[in-house]
Amino acid sequence: MSVGFEYRYQVIKNGVRVGSVAAEWHGRAEWSIDHPDFHDPGEPRTIERLDEALYAAGFEIMPDD
Repeated sequence: MSVGFEYRYQVIKNGVRVGSVAAEWHGRAEWSIDHPDFHDPGEPRTIERLDEALYAAGFEIMPDD
């Protein structure tokens, strides 16, 4: 993950952590998600596009404490 991202999240599917996200507020994001149900939304790599893809496939995104 790149330095400079203010927000960090974990991606959950069926109660299991399957990925992580680093993002700017309403801006660019980088993610690493390892699950066969996840379909990468591609460019632009923003948190909004990722949120839509995750929720459509039944994933949860939560703050990474």
